[in-house]
Amino acid sequence: MSSVATFANALDAATTAHPDKLALVDGRRRVTYRDLRARVDRTAGALAEAGVAAGDVITSRLANGIETTVLCLAAGRVGAIHNPVVATHRDHELREICADAHSALLIEGPDDDVFTRTPRAVPPLRAFSPDAVRFLLHTSGSTARPKGVLHSDRTLLAECAAQAIYHRLDTNEVFVVPSSVAHVSGMIYGILLPVFLGATTVLMSRWDPGAFLALVETERATFCGGAPVFLQGAVGHPDLARRDVSSLRVFPVGGADVPPDLVHDAARRLGVRSGRGYGSTEFPSITSGAGPGTPDELRATTDGRPIGANEIRIRDGEIEARGPELFCGYTDPRLDTEAFTDDGWFRTGDHGRIDADGYLTVTGRRKDIIIRLGEKISSREVEALLDEHPAVSGVAVIALPDDRTGERACACVVPTDPDEPPRLSDLTRFLVARGLSHRKLPEQIAVLDVLPVTPAGKTDKQALRTAIRSYPAG
Repeated sequence: MSSVATFANALDAATTAHPDKLALVDGRRRVTYRDLRARVDRTAGALAEAGVAAGDVITSRLANGIETTVLCLAAGRVGAIHNPVVATHRDHELREICADAHSALLIEGPDDDVFTRTPRAVPPLRAFSPDAVRFLLHTSGSTARPKGVLHSDRTLLAECAAQAIYHRLDTNEVFVVPSSVAHVSGMIYGILLPVFLGATTVLMSRWDPGAFLALVETERATFCGGAPVFLQGAVGHPDLARRDVSSLRVFPVGGADVPPDLVHDAARRLGVRSGRGYGSTEFPSITSGAGPGTPDELRATTDGRPIGANEIRIRDGEIEARGPELFCGYTDPRLDTEAFTDDGWFRTGDHGRIDADGYLTVTGRRKDIIIRLGEKISSREVEALLDEHPAVSGVAVIALPDDRTGERACACVVPTDPDEPPRLSDLTRFLVARGLSHRKLPEQIAVLDVLPVTPAGKTDKQALRTAIRSYPAG
């Protein structure tokens, strides 16, 4: 396992150890570590000739592929800051991000000059500080304006080391990655952790559960992780029975909306070790329940325990965390004051509890709280119950403005049978029968074909609020 100071050093170490090993699969393109290092060297030279210097921000809007990986590693080689943007962002979002990042260079496609130019010279590998800012990621957009999150080689190497030890990973892993590598989990699983291990990455440019199962079979994949939508798609796909997915061992999932049955189904149908986890762009993997030592029931019903050297505590109901993978701060330093306590703990803004054995359960997200007549109601609590309703295939409970109560709860439902969607009265009777307090019942229902998701694969509640605000109550 790598013990290096930077990811540029990690690439050197992997190339020296096994130059002809397959590093990356991108569709029909297959790249060895020798090839990857040569591409990174050429791109680093092109960046230098374009005037990029240490500390400059390189913003890129690229789909998952060889070029995204090469750019990430080449930026580190010249000491620049890698600022990837999801490919679905358009000009409005891109302008905001470039302004926030003070970008020195914008790359918008795989045919950009930095990937095609043959530089006059390759810059030598310099000993940049592992504590220098090297990555700038923007929050996934569930808030009105994404926040710029700063990471260093040291913080994300700590994340990789903790993941490797916790999941017992080695150089023989094959990662299949459907998440955008512009998102923190995609970048870790799709670029940084494989290079750290000297392993292989198979990148998906778009999510297709059938294609995913085919890749697991043909590439003998061992690991996938990300949002619940990926695991749900694989577990429920009709091709699963005819695909050999026996190589796949680990499939952790993160997010507030992981039904317990999904974790159990993953073990039964996919044969993988899964479990819920908790993290964010600022703090990628605070806890996990997907480790080999976690009891089966706790994988599905808690968000696990801290991994690596991470620590958690609950203050006034809020989860606070600290550890070596904690981000360096925001691009707007004014946000740091609110984000950190006086003694250095990160205020997650989420609510939770910790049991006697140290297992965390996230009970509500700050933006998943409905404040009705001054009382706080957890959306997650109501969602977890509605997930059990036989007529409900998917659900998100959101807060909408209400002149009388301040906010009202709206259940956004994808029906199991589109021809016979549930009514609000059906849902309320079901919730009351499950023992839910009347004060927590939703006052409104919106029936949808599909729940919108953010680029990170999470339910986009901001989009739901915007779309449904005009619906009449009831």
